[in-house]
Amino acid sequence: MKRIILKNLIIAICLLGISITAEAQTVTSAQVKAQVASQLCETYKKQINDADVQVKIMATPFAEIQLPDGKVTYKITQGAEKIIPRDIKRVDVYVNDAFVRTLNLPAQTSVYKDVLVASDYINREQAITKETTEVKRIDISMKMDYILTDRVLEKEMSAKKAFQKGEIIDKRFVKMRPDVARNGDVRIFFVANGAVMVTIDGTAMADGMYGDYVNVENKNYKKVYTGKVIGENRVLVNI
Repeated sequence: MKRIILKNLIIAICLLGISITAEAQTVTSAQVKAQVASQLCETYKKQINDADVQVKIMATPFAEIQLPDGKVTYKITQGAEKIIPRDIKRVDVYVNDAFVRTLNLPAQTSVYKDVLVASDYINREQAITKETTEVKRIDISMKMDYILTDRVLEKEMSAKKAFQKGEIIDKRFVKMRPDVARNGDVRIFFVANGAVMVTIDGTAMADGMYGDYVNVENKNYKKVYTGKVIGENRVLVNI
């Protein structure tokens, strides 16, 4: 009798183990890397126009992980707000919308864009022109806020430092007349959902080039807004 009970107990334990295994799934490191990298790419592409974004998850602390059976999703809770070349991303893992665990994953992000580079050596105080520059699609992730495109070549520019051949023309080291000038008059365009709602006259509170964000003041009500320079004496404010 005892043998029968013991045998039945062993069978029950085995069946329970099979059941538990059937309700779990194995997710590999490669799968996690691919899913998180793809999600980051889609997020970053919305932050920068006319650029190719590549994200590589450098490593995971596991070869594979066991998760409950169901649909696996990832929510990046830290590190997706701004493009940083090398960063640690905090990722929450969910199965069927239920939180399971948190992963901290090192990521490398590259951003390729057509920008202005020196076609040959440019000396300090030398004019920056179409003849001294060329457009190349290169990784700008380390200088995203300081690049220039060929649209600025219509302006008079000179180098504040020497540029080596192939070096990105860094706008911090370029003398040129700004698109909006400090204390200068600007036209402010208020935009909601991609449509211009109203325009008003304002005053720029800082120098700014195309693509820069500057503070502008409403001339009538003295209210200050932060907007993006979209042309000469033109600033766009999202509302």
